[in-house]
Amino acid sequence: MGRPHRFHVDLPPAPVAGLVVNLAPPVAHQVARVLRMRSGDVVHLFDGNGGEWRAVIRIGSGNAVTATLDGFLAGPSPLGSVVLCLGLLKGEKFDWVIQKSTELGITHVIPMVTERSLPGSGRPDRWHRIAVEASEQSGRTTIPEITPPMPLRDALNFQSTHSGPGCRVICWEDERTVPFLAPVRLAHMTGAPVFLYIGPEGGFSATEVDLAVASGAQAVSLGTLILRSETAAIAAVTLAVHAN
Repeated sequence: MGRPHRFHVDLPPAPVAGLVVNLAPPVAHQVARVLRMRSGDVVHLFDGNGGEWRAVIRIGSGNAVTATLDGFLAGPSPLGSVVLCLGLLKGEKFDWVIQKSTELGITHVIPMVTERSLPGSGRPDRWHRIAVEASEQSGRTTIPEITPPMPLRDALNFQSTHSGPGCRVICWEDERTVPFLAPVRLAHMTGAPVFLYIGPEGGFSATEVDLAVASGAQAVSLGTLILRSETAAIAAVTLAVHAN
């Protein structure tokens, strides 16, 4: 028997076993029309805040589908707070980074407007949907927060609701002496959140790097080869999430 399908739903602050949840139309359509599930089938529902429940569905008339909570499931332990600050890329490339970084365990994504980023490529609603779908697929019980695009200067001063100032590293191809993992491992030892700053296609300008360093970020190297922005983002997220 395969793993039950997982769906993101809105749950009350303190859900209890026996609670009946009306599935939102998109989820109900997926359950009844796309997957052709039947009453009595088991699904897993998560609220995006760390809670996940086993639930039994009931297919009603029309497109109505309900789910009765049957038991709480402990979610995987968080791997630490890692915030990806990425210069805006072409739509499909940024979409891909959202999807893959969600699967890897990123906690927050900040799209950045930089000197070389592409104008008009911000789609927060679409990014959120991609993050929800990636969370459903990957088994995580939280959904990364995704902010509207903001200037680099604001991203350098950003603090999320669940993290302090933390460790801030800016990946720059002209940095040759400081390896990426040196400051990141130190942050993991102290439990501090890690903010990763990755440039768009064409990278950061020297002026932007100077601004970041003046703001308290440390310039680091991801190696001797020049990486595409989306490659650098996923490499940095992978290293930061699993640094020890």
